[in-house]
Amino acid sequence: MSDETPADLKELIARLEALLPSIDAVDATDAEAASAQLTAHHPFDGEEVRAILELCTKGLDADWLTPHAAGSKVTFGRLAKDMGGYAVDAVTMADGCGRGHTHPRGEINMCFPLQGDPRFDGHAPGWVVFAPGSHHVPTVTDGTMLFLYFTPGGEVVWDPA
Repeated sequence: MSDETPADLKELIARLEALLPSIDAVDATDAEAASAQLTAHHPFDGEEVRAILELCTKGLDADWLTPHAAGSKVTFGRLAKDMGGYAVDAVTMADGCGRGHTHPRGEINMCFPLQGDPRFDGHAPGWVVFAPGSHHVPTVTDGTMLFLYFTPGGEVVWDPA
């Protein structure tokens, strides 16, 4: 990070790095159990996760969290190419679909509601884990959601455009 990196971004990165021991400890092959384990250690109504959301909201308002657009319903930005072995990206999506992809080594998501009562692939806001080898077309219904994606090794195989 350069000296010009916003202080809020530096704090967000530090808070996300603090989650890595818990993320590393889950077995993503059992996605449901991994989501439950992360929820137990880092509940979305807890101070730690609320602070992350507050920093993300500041980043959205200042346009450093998701500075790129993919159509009118998706914005995105990379927070870290390698944070302890994970690529970390931020994405907002409003009532729609993203590009289909496969997770060779899995994917761990923090899903925050921004507007409405959004669901991500049918999941309520919170921790959502995709097992290694899983495939999906990311879909948000009933509102707008912010995701923070932790992708092991940054490995994603995108469907053909």
